[in-house]
Amino acid sequence: MRIAGDTIRRNYLSRYETNYGDKYNSEKKIYSGRQFDRASENPIDAARALRVRKSMAEVETYQDNLKTADSIYTNAETSLMSLSTILQTTYEKLVEGADGTRSQSDMNILAMSIDNYAEEMVQSLNIDIADRKVFGGLNNETVAFKIEGNEDSKYLTYNGVAVNSSNDPTSFPYSGVSYLDIGIGMSTDKTNGRIDDQSALPITFNGVECTGCGMSNKTASIELYSITPGNEYSMDISAGGKARTIKFIGGNNNEETVNNINAQLKEAFQETPEITADGQFHYIDDPTWYPYKNASIDGTTGAIDFSQMTDKEYYSLEVTMNGKTKYVDFQGGATVNDAMNNLTSALNDAFGEGHFEVHANGMILDAGKEPAAISNYGDYGEVNATAEGGVDIQGIMDSNSALPAGSTTIYAVNLGGKKVVFDVGDTVNETVEATNKRMAGSGAFGEPVVPRVNDLGTIIYEADGGHVSIDNTKGASNEFEFHDVDGYSKNIIQLVLDAGKMLRKGDHQMVARYADLIYAAQSNLSIAIADLGTHSKFIEFNEDRLADVMINLKEKQNDIESTDLPSEITKWKVLESVYNASLQMGSSVLSQSIFNYIS
Repeated sequence: MRIAGDTIRRNYLSRYETNYGDKYNSEKKIYSGRQFDRASENPIDAARALRVRKSMAEVETYQDNLKTADSIYTNAETSLMSLSTILQTTYEKLVEGADGTRSQSDMNILAMSIDNYAEEMVQSLNIDIADRKVFGGLNNETVAFKIEGNEDSKYLTYNGVAVNSSNDPTSFPYSGVSYLDIGIGMSTDKTNGRIDDQSALPITFNGVECTGCGMSNKTASIELYSITPGNEYSMDISAGGKARTIKFIGGNNNEETVNNINAQLKEAFQETPEITADGQFHYIDDPTWYPYKNASIDGTTGAIDFSQMTDKEYYSLEVTMNGKTKYVDFQGGATVNDAMNNLTSALNDAFGEGHFEVHANGMILDAGKEPAAISNYGDYGEVNATAEGGVDIQGIMDSNSALPAGSTTIYAVNLGGKKVVFDVGDTVNETVEATNKRMAGSGAFGEPVVPRVNDLGTIIYEADGGHVSIDNTKGASNEFEFHDVDGYSKNIIQLVLDAGKMLRKGDHQMVARYADLIYAAQSNLSIAIADLGTHSKFIEFNEDRLADVMINLKEKQNDIESTDLPSEITKWKVLESVYNASLQMGSSVLSQSIFNYIS
């Protein structure tokens, strides 16, 4: 069969172009280092590569955010460190002004220095980093801190509001914070629509959280110099909703006087629960009590009858299971399930969760599904209430006297979440005294905060709403001098401004007091600095984490997109040989033209 020359030439050219294209594509992969340039060349790998590139772009964004955050935190920490240094210098200046040897002109010069320190602190806090006002909260338009007023009444504002106006830092304008997404799953809290602070990194801060806000409780200060050694003084004092009258003896020095006053304050205000002879409870706001009773237990099966319990009674059980014997107290319930749940909670505390089962039929099974041994803790006697809602102490006495010789009964009630056991004596007074002694010695109710006097004569009461007022007791033979103290600012810069005011007034004692307050404020500032340091470590950790993630993504990208050079070069050599061979064949297949004969 004869094959036309045009067909041969056409087939040859087609194969030639194919060989050239294969060789060219191989060369392109070698020179570019990529398997493909367009998604149409390899749609599946292209889709995978796109996802990897998107992840890499996100990681690069997170890395840029961390660099910005690192700069912000470094500068913020530097600002707070400068505040700490200024506070230390301020403290030293105030100690100089408090020694009583300075003239008023010297005090005025110190006051000017103190005011300048306050200005420096404001400048440090109004820093602007990466176009953000770091300590302005959400305010990114104006400076956050400003000193307002004249020389005699300078005050600090935060975002336009006086820092002394509120004890709550979140109540100030723009008190929120700005966040950066650093790749830990930034999300919003559905309850308030705000960014969850556990899912992103804060890059601006509520300035008054760092420097403090609001005022301390109002109190009073005793002029210790007005107290004569050996004289007896009587003072009416109100604190924490309690009014007391105390008597104290003036000491040979201020330290002795302060110790004498504090001893009397402690005795007057440090109370424990007590029961009066009429059975009334004192010390706690809610005098409601619930009696302890014996639970109904089936002697054969050991099952507890939850249906006989009420939420107005408490029960104590001795439970033995898993090789341990424990005593558990629990409240009954309005329903069987309530009582069962209360017992389960008490058993969890005693034996640990997951080591038993409590069933509605009253059975307790141990870890091996065996019934636990259950018995009542003791023989609880009936505790009845008086008409006023107290405990019928006489009723307890009568019940106890009716017992057979040698037998004992426990009388107990739950008071404010604590068990109070009545020690029965021969008389009501003995019973009350013994019970009060037991409550006072147990420490179960804790020690309430009591007022105390510091070495400057100022009464300190560290309770919420702990305002203090004092007066000489009417008719007392000796009187002492005192003055009211309206409270001190909790903001470190405002403290510095107020200290300058005391210097200008020449009040050496108050200057000393402000020196103490500023010294104490340095520890609060140290907490804020430590918090920034913790976040800086967190930034370093995430920078390392993202660096590892980027390495993994680049390896994955290479697996998908990069050319295997050794294999591709070998392939190219083969394709080059095929291409060269096709060129050699061209002289036999293609007809010579006139151009071949042109020399």
